[in-house]
Order: sequence, then C-alpha cells, then structure tokens
Amino acid sequence: MKDDNLPEGLWDTLEKRILQVIEKHSRPASEIILDDVDLRNLLKVSRRTCLKYRTEGVFQFYKLLDGKIYYFLSDIINGIKQKGGNHGN
Repeated sequence: MKDDNLPEGLWDTLEKRILQVIEKHSRPASEIILDDVDLRNLLKVSRRTCLKYRTEGVFQFYKLLDGKIYYFLSDIINGIKQKGGNHGN
C-alpha cells in the first residue's frame, strides 16, 4: 500500500524512534522483535490502528499458537517506507 500523503515530519519522527530502538538493543533491525504493545508504543498508535495496518498488509506479522503477535523491526521499517513513500532515500 502506497500513500504519499504521510504527514510532514512524521517520517523523521518515526526514524528517530526506530534508531533509538536499534541503539538500545545493539542489534540490526532484522534481529529486533517487537510485540503488539511495543509496536503501538513505538508508533504512538492505538490497538485498532495496529489491527488496521495488519489487515491492510502494511506490516508483516507473525502470530504464535497462543495468539500473540510479533513483528520484526525491519518489516515495520519497510512497511512505513512503502506507506509513506521513499522519504530520505
């Protein structure tokens, strides 16, 4: 899904938050796993918005047998880039 109408400055804000998470974990984004709560806190969105993003295929996710949902940070970055265009690239 491509949406070039990402609000001005939002990509920069998200990029800073993502870099903070990568620095905190001292690992590449492909090795950082977030659960649904982590993702909501990172993006500052509601539970319903996360569900919408999953339903629309914006973010790739993994669901365990117990129903818990996980994301790789690298997949979140890719989803944001696709949704908002290639800002900064």
